[in-house]
Amino acid sequence: MRVKQYVVETMPEAMLQIRKDLGSDAVILSTKEIKVGGVLGMFRKKRIEVVAAVDKEEKKQATTQVQNQFPPVPRAFVPEAYRQTARSFVVASDESAASIAEKNVQEKTTDATAVSESSKLGSDMSNGRSSLSIEHKPRPQGADFSGLTFATGQQEQANDPQQGQLMSELQELKLMMTKLSKQGATADPLSEEFHALRERLMEQDIWPEVWESWFEVVQTKLSEKELDEVEAVQAVQLEISHFLEKRIDVGILPTTRIVYVAGPTGVGKTTTIAKLAAEQMFNKQRKVGFITSDTYRISAVEQLRTYASILNVPLEVVQSPGDTQRAISRLEGCDLIFMDTAGRNYRNELLVSELQSLLAPVENSETFLVLSMTSKSADMVQITEHFSKYGLDKVIFTKMDETGSCGPMFNLLHRFPLKLAYVANGQNVPDDLLKPDADSLTKQLLGELVR
Repeated sequence: MRVKQYVVETMPEAMLQIRKDLGSDAVILSTKEIKVGGVLGMFRKKRIEVVAAVDKEEKKQATTQVQNQFPPVPRAFVPEAYRQTARSFVVASDESAASIAEKNVQEKTTDATAVSESSKLGSDMSNGRSSLSIEHKPRPQGADFSGLTFATGQQEQANDPQQGQLMSELQELKLMMTKLSKQGATADPLSEEFHALRERLMEQDIWPEVWESWFEVVQTKLSEKELDEVEAVQAVQLEISHFLEKRIDVGILPTTRIVYVAGPTGVGKTTTIAKLAAEQMFNKQRKVGFITSDTYRISAVEQLRTYASILNVPLEVVQSPGDTQRAISRLEGCDLIFMDTAGRNYRNELLVSELQSLLAPVENSETFLVLSMTSKSADMVQITEHFSKYGLDKVIFTKMDETGSCGPMFNLLHRFPLKLAYVANGQNVPDDLLKPDADSLTKQLLGELVR
C-alpha cells in the first residue's frame, strides 16, 4: 500500500493532487484542519491535512473489472475531464467569495463535508471496497466528465441538519450585511458639531426614541435645505426646550389644600417636604401643617419634628386611615397640609399597596412623586408604574448635584404624563429647591455644546 500526505487549502485541490499522484483508486484515510506559517504564533493560515493511500493489487483488480464491463475511454477525454472538474471547482470558489460572510460559512461547509467524506471512505476501505471511483462510460467529446463520487444515502441524511443550520446562518449573515450596507448608504452627511450633539445625548443616557423625536423634524428641514448645519444644531436645542416647556408646571397650586408626598426609600422625601413648606410660608405667606405616617424608619418622625420646630408649624403622627382623617380635622386652621408617607420598596406590591388608603385623593389635593436623579432610567420607570396605580400628578427630582447625567429625567417625562414641579440640588433648607427652567435644564443636558 502506498500512503501519501497532502497539505492543501481546499478539499477539491487535495482530490486533484491525489488523483494525479495515486490514481483514481486512491482512498482518503484522514483529514484534519491545521495552521501553518505566521510570525510568533500570529497570522497563521488555516490549511487541511489529507492522508490518502492506494493498494496496488486492488488497483489492478479494479482496473481489470472496469475494462471487462466497459469499453476503454479514449485518452484524449481524460485531460478534458480534469479541466472540466477544475473549472467547476474554480466557479464554485468564485461564487462562495461573493461576500466575506458567505466565505466563512463556505469554509465551515467544506470542513464538515471533508470530515464526512473521510469517515465514509475509511469505512469503505475497512470493508475492502474503494469509495473513489471513475465511471468509465463512453461520452461524446466535450462532455463533462464527472470525477469523484462519494455517497451513501444514510450519510447525506445525517448531514442534512448540519447543512440546514449552515444555510440558516448564511441567510442571517446576508440580512445583516444588507442592513449594514443600507445604513451606510442612507447615513446623513452631517457636520461634526451635529454628530457631537448626538453623541452628547447618548452619553447622557437619553433613549434613542427620545432624541430621535427631537432630530426628526430638524433633519427633515435640513434635507429640504430650509436650514444649514449650524442652524440645525440650534434647532435641536429649541426642540429640547419645547419638550421641557410642555412638561413643566407650576409647583403647588394656590387652591391646593393637601399635598401627598410619595416615593421609594432614600430619595429625600422628608427634606423635600421641609423645603416645600418653607417656600410656601416665606414666598406665599401660607400657614402650613405637617402629617407623617413614616413610623417604620428609625428617627423619621424626629427628623420631621425637628423641621416643624424650626419652621414653627404643627405636626401630627398617624398610623391608619382613620388617624389621617382626624389629623386633617385638627389641622383645619392650616392653609396647606403636607403629608409625609413612609418610603417603600417599589418592588414589593404589598408594601406599596399600603399607601393606597393614605393617598386617597380628596378635593383640592395633589400627589407628588419624589425621585432621585442618581437612579437609572429603568428603575425610575418601574417606580412610577407602581406608584401610578394610586394617582400621581407631579414629580420632583432630587440630588441633581450628585450626578452628571440628567437623561433619565427626560426619559421619564417622555414616557409618563407627569408634570415637572421642582428640582432639588442639595440638602440646604429652603435654598436648594428650584423651580425648573427649560433653558437651564437644556444647558445642563448639552453642556458645552449649548451656543
